[in-house]
Amino acid sequence: MTGTVIAFQLRNMRVQILRLSLLWTILCISSLVLLPTAILAHGGEDHGDQKPATVANAKGTVSHITRLGEIEVMLKHPEMVPDTATSGKLFFTKFETNEPVDKVAAVIEIESADGSVTQATVEKTDDAGIFSVKIPALQQGTYVVRAKVTTKGETDTATFSGIEVKPESTGLAGLDGFSWLRNMLIGTIFLVVIALFGLLVYFVLRFSASDQIDSETVSA
Repeated sequence: MTGTVIAFQLRNMRVQILRLSLLWTILCISSLVLLPTAILAHGGEDHGDQKPATVANAKGTVSHITRLGEIEVMLKHPEMVPDTATSGKLFFTKFETNEPVDKVAAVIEIESADGSVTQATVEKTDDAGIFSVKIPALQQGTYVVRAKVTTKGETDTATFSGIEVKPESTGLAGLDGFSWLRNMLIGTIFLVVIALFGLLVYFVLRFSASDQIDSETVSA
């Protein structure tokens, strides 16, 4: 009876160890899967007053954001290519509440590096605080866009600098570093998962062998 009890206790202990090992393995794998997602997804967050001046999304839309007193001004347009006219949107909202600002007027000037100025056509839409902007064809280069905003009888200027007009890119050149990092993370995760799986198999086999030996000992 004593040998049977000891064997039973040893069996329970090994079962607990195996369960803890399995749980630990699952937690590690889950953490490793979620970690690269968190790393690669970093960026583009809303930092309140620290909003970036320029944001480009994966669809090729560029947004320029600035603040004039209590008003936040955002100019949104597609990526601009040389000698091609395009259109965009101009948004006016209250900085604190994000409510649209209705009683506002705007004029947009586009200044090239050599100082020449081109006018964009700004038209109010049916939606409060939103204007359509027709941008004429521009040559390749870097421009400064100035939106002269008039509200409550006062005029102020929102300046968006460093706006590039350049040929369409394939989107691959800027992803070389990102792809290298992603591949490295995926490879590391794969190796760690294989190691954890091998460790789990080792525990299972060792538990099975020990259990068989204990059963033979008790039977004898």
